[in-house]
Amino acid sequence: MIRLLLMGGLVKLLSFDSQRTEVYKDTDITHYQWYIGKNAKKEYADKWGMDESIFPESITDNMDVLDYKMVYYNPWDAQYLSYLVVEYDDKSYEEEIQRLEQYDSKEYKGYFGTRGFRDKYRLLAIEVDPDHGLIYALEEENNQIIYVELIFCNYFYDIDYQDEIDIQYLPIGFDATPDNEYRQKRLKR
Repeated sequence: MIRLLLMGGLVKLLSFDSQRTEVYKDTDITHYQWYIGKNAKKEYADKWGMDESIFPESITDNMDVLDYKMVYYNPWDAQYLSYLVVEYDDKSYEEEIQRLEQYDSKEYKGYFGTRGFRDKYRLLAIEVDPDHGLIYALEEENNQIIYVELIFCNYFYDIDYQDEIDIQYLPIGFDATPDNEYRQKRLKR
C-alpha cells in the first residue's frame, strides 16, 4: 500500500514537473549557429546523435533567408524541430544542390508513417533515425531550398509539432503524435 502511494506521488511530481517545462522557440536567424552545427550550444549539439550536416554550416551573404524557426522542448528527453527556407543566387543554388545530392541519403519511407513528399518539392537529401526522426532538404522553385529537422525521443513528439511548422514541409503521412502506429509497432517488438 505504501509503495503504491509513493509511486502515485512520484507520478504526480513527474507530471507536474513536465507541465512546468516550457517550449522554447526562436525565429531570429542571427541565432542560427547557437542551435545548428558544430558550434551549437551544449543542449543543441548532440540531438540524439543525428547528423544535421544537411543544414548549411552557417548563414552567409549569398543566402536570402525567407523563413526560420527553431523549437526546443525538454521535459525529460530533448526534442527539436527546426526549419530554414533559403533563396540562393544562381551560382550558390547550383553549388548547394550539388552538395546535397552528394549526401548519403537513407531510405525513409515507412518511418513514422512517411510515404513521400508533395509533388511541388524534390527531396535532395535525407537523414533518418528509426528511433529519433528525420532531417532533410527539399528543393522548391525559384532557387529555394527548405531544410527541416524533426528530432524527438521514444518515437513521438510531446509538442504539437503541426502548429510549429507549415504542414506542406512535412512528409506525406508523417505522424509523431503519442499514439502513432509506428510507435505502437516499435514498442511491441
